[in-house]
Amino acid sequence: MALFSYFAVALLSVLGAWLYPPVRHFTKILGIRPFENIANVHGSEIVLIPDTIACEDLEYHEPSGLIYTACSDDLGTVSGWMPGAGALEHPDKPSFGSIKIIDPATKKVQKLSLKDFEGRPFSTHGISLYTPPSKPDEVYIFAVNHVPNPRWTAGSEKTEPKAASQVELFVHTVGSKTARHLRSIAHPLIRTPNDLLALSESEFLVTNDHYYRDGPMRMVEEVIRGFQSWTDTVRVTIADDGTIDAVPVLNSVATNNGLSWGPDRNQVVIGDALGGHVVFASLPGNKENDGSSSSMMEVSHRVPVDCLVDNANFFVDPYAGVDGKDYSGYLLPGLENGAEFLAAFGDPTFAQPISGQVWYLPAVVGKDKTVDAEKLKKLVFRDDGRVIRSVTTSVMVPIDPKTNGGKREGWLFVTSVIGASTLATKIDFETMLG
Repeated sequence: MALFSYFAVALLSVLGAWLYPPVRHFTKILGIRPFENIANVHGSEIVLIPDTIACEDLEYHEPSGLIYTACSDDLGTVSGWMPGAGALEHPDKPSFGSIKIIDPATKKVQKLSLKDFEGRPFSTHGISLYTPPSKPDEVYIFAVNHVPNPRWTAGSEKTEPKAASQVELFVHTVGSKTARHLRSIAHPLIRTPNDLLALSESEFLVTNDHYYRDGPMRMVEEVIRGFQSWTDTVRVTIADDGTIDAVPVLNSVATNNGLSWGPDRNQVVIGDALGGHVVFASLPGNKENDGSSSSMMEVSHRVPVDCLVDNANFFVDPYAGVDGKDYSGYLLPGLENGAEFLAAFGDPTFAQPISGQVWYLPAVVGKDKTVDAEKLKKLVFRDDGRVIRSVTTSVMVPIDPKTNGGKREGWLFVTSVIGASTLATKIDFETMLG
C-alpha cells in the first residue's frame, strides 16, 4: 500500500510538472509528446523544386518577386561538415556550394555563376539581402561560409578550432546570371555564425548560435541555456578603407538562430532555436519613440512555439485591401523533435525521417505583448520527414487574387539544411491563416 502511495505521488508529481506550461513546452520541443498524434499538414498542392539540395535559408526579394537561397548542393558533404549542426568530422571535405534563385511562379531554379569566387569552398548556412532604395535591381548578398580552418591539424585541437567561419559578400543584378564576389568578412567575434540580417551594403547583424564550436562544453552550453546565455548577436561594419569593426549588440537570447525584419525596420525577429521561442527586439535607437542612446538591442517580448524555431520570417500581405482581411504575420519554421534530428542527421542513406513544422502568428502578436499568442497561433505546415527531411526556413509568396479566381492563396516555400529539395505547397489563407 505504501509503495502504491509513493508511486501515485510520483506519478502526480510528474503529471503536475508536465501540465506546467513551460515544462510542457520544453518537453514538446525535445520530442516528448505523449498525448499528441499529429497528422501531416500540407497545402492543396506540393511541388518539389529540383536542384535545391541542402539549402538552409531562403530570402524573398520583394522588388523582383524572386527567392534567393544558398545551397551546399551535396548531402554527403553536409553530413560530415556542417559546423552549425555540430558536424565537424570532415574538415578535409567542405562543400563547394552555390547561390540560387527560385522563380516562385514557375518553380524554376537559376544557379548563379560566382565571379571571382571560383574553386573556393562554400559551406553555406544563413543568407541576407540588401537592395539600395534607389537601385531596385541591385542585390547585395551576404552569406555565411563555414570554411575549414587552414591552421587546424589533428594535433592542434586545444589551440585551433576546425572551422574558421566567415561571411561572403556578393553583388548581383536582377536578371543576370552572375554574382560578383566583393570580399570575405572575418572577425574574432564572428565565431559560430548562423544567420545574417543586412542593414546596408556595408553593415549587417550576425547571430552566433553557440559560444563553443564543439566538444563537451558545447553540450554543457545547450543544457544550461535556460540559466546562462553565452551566445550573442553582433553588429558588423565594413569601413570605407576595408577594415572590419564588430560589436555585440544582444547577449540575452540563448542559442539565438535566425534573423529577419518584422513588419518594418523598427523590429528584428530572432529565433531561439533550442528554447523554442520567437523573440521580438529592436535595434539600438530604432525603437519607436525611443530617445535612448544605448548601443544594445532591446528585447520587447518572446513567445513560445511548439518547435525548435529556426529562421523566422514576416509575411507582408499585399492584397489585404481586396477583401478587408490582412493575413500579414510571422512564419515560424523549425524541427518538431530535437532528439530525432540529432539521431538522424548523420544517416548515410539520407532517408531517416526528420519531422518539421511551420507555425503562423498574426502580426498583432509581435506588436502587443499582452496578446495571448497561444490562442492565435496556427500550424500551417507539418511533415513527418518523408516528403522533406526537417524544416529550417519558410517564406510565403502570395498569389494575386485577380489571377486566381478571387481566391486568397499563396505558395509556402519550405527548405531544409539536410533536405534533398526545397518544397512549395499552396496554402489557402482563409482556412490556414484566418
